[in-house]
Amino acid sequence: MINNYTVSGEIEAWCTKCKLELAHTIVAIVDNLPKKVKCNTCNGQHNFRVKQPDKSPTKSIKTPRKIKAREATYEEYISRLSGDGVSRSRKYSIQGSFKKDELVDHSKFGIGVVLSVIKVNKIEILFKDGPKLLIQNQ
Repeated sequence: MINNYTVSGEIEAWCTKCKLELAHTIVAIVDNLPKKVKCNTCNGQHNFRVKQPDKSPTKSIKTPRKIKAREATYEEYISRLSGDGVSRSRKYSIQGSFKKDELVDHSKFGIGVVLSVIKVNKIEILFKDGPKLLIQNQ
């Protein structure tokens, strides 16, 4: 069976914006096949797709590198708190100046470790309940 597609004709296609298979209007044809289509629902214009793209299992399991780095830092953080590590922590104060990997004792968040000095007046500290952005040198 030969399909005769025409520009401005209608076709069922996968909408990348709506994430559904919907009616589309053909905008461009290459080699007698639809190339670009416009969704009749959201008016989004995109390449023609017959059906939803296959999602490989590796994509859904993949975690960002930043999260993996945080998990490693958190593990390191826990190991540093054992023993006399807590006694070496400094009380947090906005007037204080802290360095990377320094242990900090915050009145609300507890013991944390400085992950990075973002600016002269901003530091990121990892606490048990997650990272927090705090100020220093004020």
